[in-house]
Amino acid sequence: MTVNARLRELYPDSEELFDIVLMTNSHAQVAVRFINSINHYNLTIERFCMTGGQSPISYLKAYNTNLYLSKDPEKVTEAIEAGIAAATMFSQDREREFSDTQLKVAFDGDAALFSEDSAQMKQGHLDRFLEYKRKNEGIQSLAQIPLKSFLEALGKLQKKFYAKNERAHCPIRTYLVSEHSGASSGARVIKTLRSCGLEIDEVLIAAGAPKGPLVKKIRPHILFNDEMFNIKSLSREIMGK
Repeated sequence: MTVNARLRELYPDSEELFDIVLMTNSHAQVAVRFINSINHYNLTIERFCMTGGQSPISYLKAYNTNLYLSKDPEKVTEAIEAGIAAATMFSQDREREFSDTQLKVAFDGDAALFSEDSAQMKQGHLDRFLEYKRKNEGIQSLAQIPLKSFLEALGKLQKKFYAKNERAHCPIRTYLVSEHSGASSGARVIKTLRSCGLEIDEVLIAAGAPKGPLVKKIRPHILFNDEMFNIKSLSREIMGK
């Protein structure tokens, strides 16, 4: 992984790296097959959690997980309700080229995640999680939800490169994308992310135009949005469907 390779160059003795843990409910008997696949594709995965048919969610905190990714929406919801930042992964119909020199992380500035008041949130955002939070304590900003821990961890790695005058060549690049024209709204999102220690490299405001072309140009590895409808809509724009 490029981020870890660059970190090791700049900080040879540091153990603070971008860490990936493979979590699966598969039985330990398939461990050798997993290891062979990881070695075959030259992946930097050294930690495993194989639970033999049980859900791995209960182990997330033990592994100090900052972000849990899964193709199973139910497991994602379970992780969020356990206080762990989580997101659903989905596959594209066509192959897409992604940068192998930078980890690109994009944030949808129009998402309810950045709402100032829970009353402004649209029905269906964040599914069961936001409904649970509204009933129990409400949400006013991104800093109050589990995603904060991931932002803080990402920002910490970001700053390690800045400390070595590597801002212009940082292998972590962040984007804020919005189709709205409200400058104040964009400023609020930037301040919210900054309060978590994360700096935004590029701000792209579409001012009413579709933001799909902007996301297509970025080709982010991770895009944070809180509604699957928006994700699928963006996917159709990006893939030209």
